[in-house]
Amino acid sequence: MSFQWKIESFKLIVIILFLAMAGTAKAKEFTIFVDEWPPYNFNENGKIVGISTEIIETALQKANVQYKLVLYPFKRALLTVRKTPGTMLFTVARIPQREDMFAWIGPLHPRKLYLYKLKNRTDIRITDVKDIKKYRTGVLSGGSVEQFFITNGFHKSNYHLVSDSDQLLKLLFKKRVDLIPGDPLDLAYQAKNLKYKFSELEIAYFLSEEGGYYMIANKDTSDKILERIQKSLEDIMATGLRDRIIQKYIQ
Repeated sequence: MSFQWKIESFKLIVIILFLAMAGTAKAKEFTIFVDEWPPYNFNENGKIVGISTEIIETALQKANVQYKLVLYPFKRALLTVRKTPGTMLFTVARIPQREDMFAWIGPLHPRKLYLYKLKNRTDIRITDVKDIKKYRTGVLSGGSVEQFFITNGFHKSNYHLVSDSDQLLKLLFKKRVDLIPGDPLDLAYQAKNLKYKFSELEIAYFLSEEGGYYMIANKDTSDKILERIQKSLEDIMATGLRDRIIQKYIQ
């Protein structure tokens, strides 16, 4: 076996290893969890769509990040992203209790959260957080409102947990709960699609405008990847994309 042949063989092995490593790097794919929260993110005819979904997908594609979207209950998704590298989740309220658990990308939306009641429920009167305990409130399991209630000493008998936020409006109109959390955008959209009248709802109490809504990532995610996605998101937000997408869903 000639010396030249050995050199050529070595070069070939190096090239094969390089291509294999490049292929592995290219194949790196993030699993991004999404729960049912229309119009921000939801399943429509087997496809995950929504305002946040379109914003995130545009940003990821611009940043050249490979991903797959997976529909998953919110609380389980939070726990999974916290423990599992290579995972992300949107749309998530940025509250102090979660701050150090995740890496944050955003904001996607401002956050103004209210408790709503049916307009004909004139018996419901809330002037203080403690008054909420007199009524039964529908709450997303693992969501920011459940965390708010826990922090403020609410007992589980004071609220009714659901796995998907799109169940809340149904519970309110069926009078299985007295109050539900929400913002005018998501409740107006859901009421329209569920054939309810948004005009029959009324704000009972202003809960919070703390933080905003973001995408979260496992804390082991590369800083370079996070910075790339953040920069891409900021670039597309500057074009007014978010407002155009909102108009598309609300109209």
